[in-house]
Amino acid sequence: MKKRLLSIFNKNPGKLLRQKEIFHKMKVKQHEIAGVKSLLNEWVQSGEIVQVKGKRYTLPREQNQFEGRLTVTQKGFGFVITDDDSEDIFIGRRSMADAIHGDHVRVKLQGRPSPQGLKGRIQKVLVRGSDSFIGVTYKYMGKLFMTISPVNPGRGIRLIKAKKDLGEGQIVKAHVKDWGSLEEPIIAELQTVIGKAEDPVNDMKMILSKYDYLQAFPQKVVDEVKCFSQKHITQEIPNRRDLRKWTSFTIDPVDAKDFDDAISIKRNQNGYDLGVHIADVSHFVKQNTCIDREAIQRSTSVYFTEGVVHMLPEALSANLCSLRPNEDRLAVSAIMKMDKDFNIMETDILPTVINSKARFTYQDVEDILEGKKDHPFKNDILILKRLAKQLFKNRSEAGSIDFDIPEPIFEMGEKGIPHEIRPSERMASHRIVEECMLLANRVVAEEIPKKLPKKYPFVYRVHADPDQKDVLRFTNLLKILNLGIHIPKGELTPNDIKNVLKHVEDSPYRSLIENVALRTMSKAEYSMKNQGHFGLAFNHYTHFTSPIRRYPDLMVHRMIKMLCNKSIQEAEAWRELMLKSIMISNEVELKALSAEREYIKMKQLRWLNERIGKSFEGRISGVVNFGIFVELKSSLAEGLIHIDTMSDDDYAYDEDRYCLRGRKTKHEFRLGDKVSVKVLAVLFEKQRANFTLENL
Repeated sequence: MKKRLLSIFNKNPGKLLRQKEIFHKMKVKQHEIAGVKSLLNEWVQSGEIVQVKGKRYTLPREQNQFEGRLTVTQKGFGFVITDDDSEDIFIGRRSMADAIHGDHVRVKLQGRPSPQGLKGRIQKVLVRGSDSFIGVTYKYMGKLFMTISPVNPGRGIRLIKAKKDLGEGQIVKAHVKDWGSLEEPIIAELQTVIGKAEDPVNDMKMILSKYDYLQAFPQKVVDEVKCFSQKHITQEIPNRRDLRKWTSFTIDPVDAKDFDDAISIKRNQNGYDLGVHIADVSHFVKQNTCIDREAIQRSTSVYFTEGVVHMLPEALSANLCSLRPNEDRLAVSAIMKMDKDFNIMETDILPTVINSKARFTYQDVEDILEGKKDHPFKNDILILKRLAKQLFKNRSEAGSIDFDIPEPIFEMGEKGIPHEIRPSERMASHRIVEECMLLANRVVAEEIPKKLPKKYPFVYRVHADPDQKDVLRFTNLLKILNLGIHIPKGELTPNDIKNVLKHVEDSPYRSLIENVALRTMSKAEYSMKNQGHFGLAFNHYTHFTSPIRRYPDLMVHRMIKMLCNKSIQEAEAWRELMLKSIMISNEVELKALSAEREYIKMKQLRWLNERIGKSFEGRISGVVNFGIFVELKSSLAEGLIHIDTMSDDDYAYDEDRYCLRGRKTKHEFRLGDKVSVKVLAVLFEKQRANFTLENL
């Protein structure tokens, strides 16, 4: 047993291993568990292994040092995401040394592990995350500097080779010439002036430059797309199942320009036939063409209120591939025969041709459901509503977690400033589309791998179980808020989280709990290894329903076509392509998420800047040692109330209780508390708004 256990640690020298992982890797039998636990305790006492936190073990490493990538938050602190994915390490503002966001660093653990997780101090920058910056100019001591987000380094970034007439407040791109030192600024050479930071029209330009997004496509791609026309669809129709007589329709946002999914529902002798019809991008985007090579590098479409960075040229995404009403279009369909209670009896996944009979907006469908509007397809829509209700009930009972966290919706005024920001609303029509797409993705993930050759690569959308450190942080918060919720010990199941969310539906802390629960769970990603989907409580899940805007969906379509055409590609070549697409897609997805969030933040700041001195209701969304962050109720915009402005008492940060507490009054400002604030100032160079508390 000792040899087996030692072998596990030697094979994973830098990884923090949970007991369950050790038992699994050793293939421990039930009667051996107590012996392994005893051996672990013995080795910890002797120093042969280290128990870093809870039930996590690793071989001793030099001075508790780790390596990983630094991610800095808008609030000024950061985390090192370790190379072995063992555990994130918290880095305070004063522990960053000369590292900045994105750097690969070596970090040394500080102090004893706490319920909040590991803490560390950066020892050395190993590799810089980037050698160029996008930022805004300012002057200091007669010299020109630039500030970058999410947090500017304290030593500053000084610009050289800039024109003398280049003033403050300009968005610029610069290349690093000298990284300086802990006390000396970074020296960067000016490359491009993008425009004035105070001009909201430049917001999207800045985001596109910062994240290296190009909206235009290379000429080779444009030329390839020009070769396609409607006749390619007409010529392909005889090779497919013809579903053009089916009553299929699309349901999308009012401003949608591409329609990649349509739904049909019709009665059969025993129940219903549900059809989920997805645009067949794979017919036009063949492997290793110019279009395909560009699509795999883009991997996803990125959406901003003022424009889109498309994965595919609009001639395909908004025309030939788009399931536009009353036009013949190629699709890949998942057809599910169901009994009268909507249980699946049989499935068929195959290439088809459809002709969408209507283009609905979500509001159109909602009006039909509420009886405000009549339509020839009303009965179909009512059946879909019953179907969605049953599907939601089924997955909820299985433990599926249903987050309902609103996103800000912008109504843009002139010159790039929103005149209104409102939280997104989830309607019954949204639920219809969500449940049909979730079902199709699950069915495809279950059925297609069964038909592929044994061990043939398939792309899954996976969501791992939450990390125990994050679980502990979540359960500690629930205890602190004293909400009367049963808090399970040990690992959380999807049902546990679902029950917590249900309990706080009418609580003032609902938004806080939902956000913390969401952060508690690991990030979903693409993988060839099926690990199930924790949040949805599905054993099998993939992305099949959006090939116009996601590359992994296109890969799934190609596998379906392989099976239908009996033309399976050689496994190793396919595996290589799959690995490449998964690696790029996972990386690009995180990049797109950051870009979209930064854009939203910028537009919220523009909105706040028009409302200096105005008062709003909000909730405390973050507590740090220098103040509290408040998210406004209506616009979801966030601002900082600095501790120096809280003059009614001397407040101190209580880390364990996530609050600021007055020394004299003992009054606490806690996560989730409702407060009234006034907008004090907007600091675009720091991407931050400053608020003050009212009625202090």
